[in-house]
Amino acid sequence: MGKKKKRSRADWTPPPKSAEQVAFETDLRIRRLRLGQPTVPKRRVILGVFAVALMAGGMFLGFLLPSESLVSDLRSRGVSVWAEVTASPRNKYGSPGNIKVKFDGPEGEMETSLYDWGGMRPEGLFQKAVVSVTYDPRDPTRVLTTAWVKDPPMMTMPMLVALLAFLFFMAGTIFITIRRRVLLKKREQIAAR
Repeated sequence: MGKKKKRSRADWTPPPKSAEQVAFETDLRIRRLRLGQPTVPKRRVILGVFAVALMAGGMFLGFLLPSESLVSDLRSRGVSVWAEVTASPRNKYGSPGNIKVKFDGPEGEMETSLYDWGGMRPEGLFQKAVVSVTYDPRDPTRVLTTAWVKDPPMMTMPMLVALLAFLFFMAGTIFITIRRRVLLKKREQIAAR
């Protein structure tokens, strides 16, 4: 009888794997690698943050553009007169509320509220005080203090808050978008190995 050759372990080769087994092991490897990976931000999150940024930007423009238009109109065709403050209430935050003034308009005595500029009204106006106001002769209800027509505030608190919110959420949108692209690229590289 012949002697049997002893096979060493170095000579042994495993049988070929089936396509299902290869796919399963690849999927398992990818899942294990993903466990340590951060979650990729969803598109709807990016769109939501972007929508909030647009709303904040719209609020900023909503405060700025009508105010600038009013000041421009009053500078070009406004009439300055002295007015008496008939009511000077405060809102719940302590800021001036709807300040009512009475003045001689084109059609007699007129009582109306001062317009706001950027969501705020001038400070320091109390009842029975006399202040110089400028009104639009085409629409005498458009009234603003003459001091604010000549030199309106550069920025009001509501405008500043809306602008900062816009910048914060826009920066967040850009950051999340870049992060999503980087994470997706890493996943593609891991899957390609």
